[in-house]
Amino acid sequence: MKNQLFWHSWVDPHEIARVQESWGVSRFGAEFLLRRGFETRDDWDALDPRLPLSAPSSLPDMDKAVWVIRHVLKQGGRVRVYGDYDADGVTATAVLVRGLGLLGHARQVDWYIPNRFDEGYGLNPEAVWRAHQDGVQLLVTVDCGSSSPEAADLARSLGLLLVITDHHALPSRIPDAEALVNPERQEPVDRLSGAGVALQLVRALMEDEPPEMLYGIAAVGTVADVVPITHNNRRLVARGLSAIQSGAVPGVSRLFEREGRPVDRASASDLGFLVGPRLNAAGRMGDAEAAVRLLLEDDGAVLAELADMLSQLNRERRRIEREMTEEAWERLPRTPAGMVYPFPVIAGSGWHEGVVGIVASRFREWLRRPVAVVAWEEDRGKGSARSVPGFNLIQHLRGSSELFAKLGGHPGAAGFSLRRQDTGGLSARLSENLPAAVIAQQYQGYGYDMALDAGDVPATLWDELRRLEPFGQAFQAPRFLVRGTVRQVRTMGSEHSHLSLELQDHAIRAVGFNLGALKPGLAPGSPVRFLATLETNWYRGEASPQWRMDVVDGGAPRREAAVHEGLPHPLPERVLWVVDADRAVKEWSQKLGAAGYLTSLPIGELMRLEEQARRGMVQQLVVSQWRPWPRLWDWCDAVIWLCRPRNQVKWEESAALAREGGTVWLKSSHDTRVEVKAERLRLTRERLGRHWRLWQRQQRVGLLPGRAVFDELDLHPGRMRAGERRPLEQSHLYRRAVIESMNDVECPFTAPIAGEEEMHGVD
Repeated sequence: MKNQLFWHSWVDPHEIARVQESWGVSRFGAEFLLRRGFETRDDWDALDPRLPLSAPSSLPDMDKAVWVIRHVLKQGGRVRVYGDYDADGVTATAVLVRGLGLLGHARQVDWYIPNRFDEGYGLNPEAVWRAHQDGVQLLVTVDCGSSSPEAADLARSLGLLLVITDHHALPSRIPDAEALVNPERQEPVDRLSGAGVALQLVRALMEDEPPEMLYGIAAVGTVADVVPITHNNRRLVARGLSAIQSGAVPGVSRLFEREGRPVDRASASDLGFLVGPRLNAAGRMGDAEAAVRLLLEDDGAVLAELADMLSQLNRERRRIEREMTEEAWERLPRTPAGMVYPFPVIAGSGWHEGVVGIVASRFREWLRRPVAVVAWEEDRGKGSARSVPGFNLIQHLRGSSELFAKLGGHPGAAGFSLRRQDTGGLSARLSENLPAAVIAQQYQGYGYDMALDAGDVPATLWDELRRLEPFGQAFQAPRFLVRGTVRQVRTMGSEHSHLSLELQDHAIRAVGFNLGALKPGLAPGSPVRFLATLETNWYRGEASPQWRMDVVDGGAPRREAAVHEGLPHPLPERVLWVVDADRAVKEWSQKLGAAGYLTSLPIGELMRLEEQARRGMVQQLVVSQWRPWPRLWDWCDAVIWLCRPRNQVKWEESAALAREGGTVWLKSSHDTRVEVKAERLRLTRERLGRHWRLWQRQQRVGLLPGRAVFDELDLHPGRMRAGERRPLEQSHLYRRAVIESMNDVECPFTAPIAGEEEMHGVD
């Protein structure tokens, strides 16, 4: 398999045209909907967020649950709502407690959230005993309970009524309860969050639409739990956002105010990145009480105190996460061949078990594969795993159920406990029988929906996108690969850590948070491409479109550097070695005991190398001058060329990899093969045309990196119509290759030798 830095799946243009005409949408809208899996006009019509939620009675056992709850409340019995400690469980708890209060039963209802560290996930027997001793007649779980058959048995033996509402995957043994309201029991499954199920229960109990506040609270849990924002969830989130924007959820409004953000412009993204993490922080740090109270309280002074507390807990969570992440890089298990396992399990003693899920998510993104992170405590461990798209994680883990003392979750995420064991063996076991599609994702960098040239962005694009909101899981905002030429670039923020970029022939500004270090490689007039979403930017009350960049692929920074002939003695700590071929990378990395930066490695492996190098865990890297280099600017103490640079620009780009005071060394300047190889690799229209004709005839193509250009332009012999053309200038890779060829001619490597240092240490 070959790496694809930017990739997307092909959509038949004829199918796009058909949908465009029959559904009455733009070409952009047609392609976007097809990419999101919409197949019929009914699917498109069902996207309307103004549609009502489906009837609560469509959920299994809903009628039973309603009857039991009404019966107990009518008899004056006590009801306890038992929730989970994450944002979904917290919001589900608040929805049901407020809902029962609105029905006039506030004095009969209380709530309970288990402590993550003392009690763990799910309904536990100790909590059942406590409810019985407190005189509770009915226990109603939200966002948990499906994996707790033992606790259900205890409740039955004590005469304590139990209603379970949940959305997680079902175990082989179903709990024995008065009702088990879980959409996993129906076909097709309604992918509601725990808060969504709780809202449906309240709707059934009220026999009418509940106040908008409850939609707002449930919307937070729905977005935070990363369930698909389609069908019921889409309608729930759209309605909930309107409620939040109107100020109907005081606790959420206070969080926005605490962070200096206007709540009347709240978006689904804000629920996922501003509100959700702060609610989660309470449970992750041990006690979710403050998060629940924030959603149940109406007093402004109390809310301000709770918002401050949650923000402080979130800052502490971030600090712990950073420390754990650094240590996790050192503990990343690798195969005997030195590669990362296809499904690595990273573990450490004394780690904060409330943060393992976040760390697993980070490593999943870096490594492009499913990841589990475990916190050991003596001879036991608690862990969390995160999946990659299209992979049913919980089903895979259940195939090795004997490894776990407890296991629960859903296709995208899972939690478990287990006895202490070797993480290499665990990783090897979980790496068995992974689908080929999961392995293939290791070679995929950044997916996008559509490529746009800066001068050809439709004027209506921003308005169309706003009409498609809200976005979220399974209905993500479209990601665009924007190609253009730099007009102006600057950094923003007190520490110049953010990037602001403007393109020629393009009116929309692009911003990239924490991308300020890329500025030196983005000279005006140079080609650039970036991956971005198109968002709404508010400035002085006015809305305008703005690109939010995730990844920027531009030039490399350059730095003038004298030529030191030979090798430094002794060798400094961090060295980047430059050689002339992939084969040389392999040979010299073995000879030097260094890491080889081979672009034939999966992208996940290359990201691992870069991240570990930044942290000082990799001290020496070998790269080929003909391949992309890691973005490790100001990283090494010395750059040592074991071959002649192809041009002066390449030499100066290598100098930017050396930190201040570092040096650049040249072993030999007499290798004439460099010019020969540069000529063989030179991209011209004629050579690309010849490559295309050979590809059409399915004949072997020689040493010419043209296929990547064709991929970038969506050119494939089997898909092209007669006479169809693409301007080569739309290819960022082609433009870069042309510049490189010009550098070969206009900037030959002729720098004078600065010293007569002798060679040491390498033959």
